Amino acid sequence: MTNNSRIVIAIFLAAASICVFPVNALVLRIHQSGPILSVTPDSVVIKVGDSANVSLVLSNSPSDFKVCFGVEDFPNSGFVTTFSPPCVRTESPNFAVLTVEATPAAAPQNFTAYVVATSGNWTSRAPINVTVEPAMPAWIPWSIILVFIIILLIPVIIKRKGKR
Repeated sequence: MTNNSRIVIAIFLAAASICVFPVNALVLRIHQSGPILSVTPDSVVIKVGDSANVSLVLSNSPSDFKVCFGVEDFPNSGFVTTFSPPCVRTESPNFAVLTVEATPAAAPQNFTAYVVATSGNWTSRAPINVTVEPAMPAWIPWSIILVFIIILLIPVIIKRKGKR
């Protein structure tokens, strides 16, 4: 086999693999065993003490499923998540609302959590990026502390000036 024929075969195999891959991905997408979960918005910013709502929508429902929602990868403390309704049937209006509340125990942070839809052994996950901001800017409590310290020092300063 000559070098030219090896190059032609290599180019043919590379082109064939590029053409076949999208078809395989499409076939896998069509044969998915359950609905696809999507969230809107997929990114929320919550101040400590506030809450945010995220819409959940199921699409491509091949048949009647009872789907229940949950969350994964939320921090262990500082958040309350509620679904309204907690479960839906895919043949009826197939949307729900996730409410995420950042309690006073929540620390300012950024993380990615997942909304999970399950029905039997079928599961679909959708990521949601959560940014938690302090309830007030950091300079406000520090300013209050500084003013408090100055108020405490005023009598000490006045007494020293009076002794001179």
